[in-house]
Amino acid sequence: MNSPAPKAAPTAGLKLSPPVVPRLASTTLIVRDSAAGLEVLMVRRSLQASFMPGAYVFPGGAVDAADASHDHPSLCDESAQELARRVGAVTEVGDQALAFAVAALRECFEECGLWLGAPDHHAPADGGFEALRARLHAGEPLATLVAASGTRLITSGLQPWSRWVTPVGLPKRFDTLFFVARTPVGQTPEVDAGETTTLAWVNPPAALEMREKGEFPMEFATVSTVESLRPFATTQALLDHAAAQTRLPAIHPRLRIDAEGRMRGVLLPGQPGYEQAHGAD
Repeated sequence: MNSPAPKAAPTAGLKLSPPVVPRLASTTLIVRDSAAGLEVLMVRRSLQASFMPGAYVFPGGAVDAADASHDHPSLCDESAQELARRVGAVTEVGDQALAFAVAALRECFEECGLWLGAPDHHAPADGGFEALRARLHAGEPLATLVAASGTRLITSGLQPWSRWVTPVGLPKRFDTLFFVARTPVGQTPEVDAGETTTLAWVNPPAALEMREKGEFPMEFATVSTVESLRPFATTQALLDHAAAQTRLPAIHPRLRIDAEGRMRGVLLPGQPGYEQAHGAD
């Protein structure tokens, strides 16, 4: 679906960086139904963060080498082959789908304390999910915590939504797979007070309106993603649409550069000037 042109990023006016290879990353749009309609969970990044400080984002982060561990396939509720078919083929990430999905589950648990896909009102023994999260923050591998959780890595609860690649010319670049997932019933999200400082359930049109007023800072890919949620009134409608998608090629925004070589904004595919913008082949 088409999205309006995002406003210039806060980095507008900065000099370009040398080419950087994008790092793989996963992000999850955790959604729920409310009296206001569909709501999505967002967290605000710390002002000291090295990437998008102070911006509201969806829970997520970089794919670690451990996310592709050979221990994980047997701990998931679907096979690596099924993930490659259901997610990898649709998003063109192939066999890396397992690592993307595991990273999405891990990052969500680290950043907001939600163990996605767990049975309703499920709570592990010996301190519940809060204790498991503390062990993850202390460095224990996710694989060692699955047995203690009393459930599995529910990758089947993640539906691919989009894939974005940070523009060429920025100092940090990510190849990010966006998923959508239903919020687990009986679990309460909490920020980690490190990378993230504020948590908010937001209705997409309201979030966009707040941003226009300067009250809810978001970067361009986040704005477009929030915009893509507008047509859906309920969680089920959104998840049904996500499951029916058959092809989600990567979106490659490009930087609008002035005559002095400074960044002046971001262009999306289909917008005027995109084909000639920085980053074109």
